[in-house]
Amino acid sequence: MSICVVIATFKTKPEFHDEVRALLLNEQPGVLTEEGCLTYALHDAADGDLVFVESWQSRELWMIHNDAPSVARIIAGVEGKLLEPVRVQELYVA
Repeated sequence: MSICVVIATFKTKPEFHDEVRALLLNEQPGVLTEEGCLTYALHDAADGDLVFVESWQSRELWMIHNDAPSVARIIAGVEGKLLEPVRVQELYVA
């Protein structure tokens, strides 16, 4: 299978936007050192969403990342601060 590209979109409650952004930026450097991580970059969308664009050498390595402490910290840190659950899109080159 080809490189796994992931788009994770966070729709924050306005009063928590800066806090969630800081949390995500704080986790970014550590994730970049995880095995198989090619890209892990937080983006500010024009509509105010926070969007992680990730790429992994394989789906298997991305799945390992999903069990990493960084993901657990993000899940705990955003609890009650989002308008809706994080939208995760898993993509592969056609």
